[in-house]
Amino acid sequence: MRAVQFSEHGPPGVLRVAEVPEPAPGRSDVLVEVVCAGVTFAEVMFRRGQLPVGLPHVPGLAVSGWVVEVGDAVTTLRPGQRVAALTLAGGGGAELVVAPESTVVALEGELDRLSDAVAAAVPCSVTTAWGLLEAARVQPGETVLVLAAAGGVGSAAVQLAVAQGATVLAAVGHGAKRAAARSWGARHVVTYDELGDLDDLLGGRRVDVVLDAVGGPVRRAAAATLGFGGRHVVYGDASATDVVISTNAVWLTGTSLVGHNLGALAAAAPERLRTHLTEALHAVADGTVGLDVTEHPLADVAVAHAALESRASTGTHVLRVQGPGTGSRPGPAVG
Repeated sequence: MRAVQFSEHGPPGVLRVAEVPEPAPGRSDVLVEVVCAGVTFAEVMFRRGQLPVGLPHVPGLAVSGWVVEVGDAVTTLRPGQRVAALTLAGGGGAELVVAPESTVVALEGELDRLSDAVAAAVPCSVTTAWGLLEAARVQPGETVLVLAAAGGVGSAAVQLAVAQGATVLAAVGHGAKRAAARSWGARHVVTYDELGDLDDLLGGRRVDVVLDAVGGPVRRAAAATLGFGGRHVVYGDASATDVVISTNAVWLTGTSLVGHNLGALAAAAPERLRTHLTEALHAVADGTVGLDVTEHPLADVAVAHAALESRASTGTHVLRVQGPGTGSRPGPAVG
């Protein structure tokens, strides 16, 4: 089968479309014929060698497609169903991928209206955002600072926080992304270099929640915006620069530091992750969350990676693995 693969770490050019063996499902697994595959910044980090993966590696953490085969212990899915899936072991950027039953959701009822591209964008971006708001215990009336607010996870988090009655302060890497962040409902938009001077903007109030996948000096600046009882939720490190957060500062300010990771959640509480995935799909289907999806042909995977790595793109990126109507069943044409 065709699959995106890299056999060495490096720039986007190390990505190739190659022929690789087809996977086989285990007893609790589902074999999915992939129509579209999401592309995330985590895969950029895998490709660069910042996060450990074995080589050669087929990236791809989220897909939409059709069930081809199920293991004999699978009870909730059957061949022929259209699905969205988290493929947290990788492999999504291929014509076929295996995923555990707990990370696969049938696109039925209102979910059937989701296009293949949108359905592939949801599992990583919106599911992560859903989990972030749960981890942060966001309450109506609170002020939520969302870093990387113009990206896939950030834009979804902005919209979910607004839907929960929070006031959202969106932070972006440069001014060209201000309009994108504001379009998702953020009340205020700042760049990272403005995080140290928010008093006038917030009327002297402090931030209740920080959602942070940026790391580095921006992480320190964001932590300093928290007020008493504030929660700093970390879910990535795009800067590849770890920082030390003083535990004494956490103690003295009454704040808390929380981590959120889809892989850890899948291992510890798979049914909870499936609930997050299901709720995320419904949030997009019912219009609570809108997505800005850029679609690329499979052969242009390096273009998608370069766009994410440049920090100039907004929204989410997906690969079209199968053309419309070329899979087991045709999917809907609209998002």
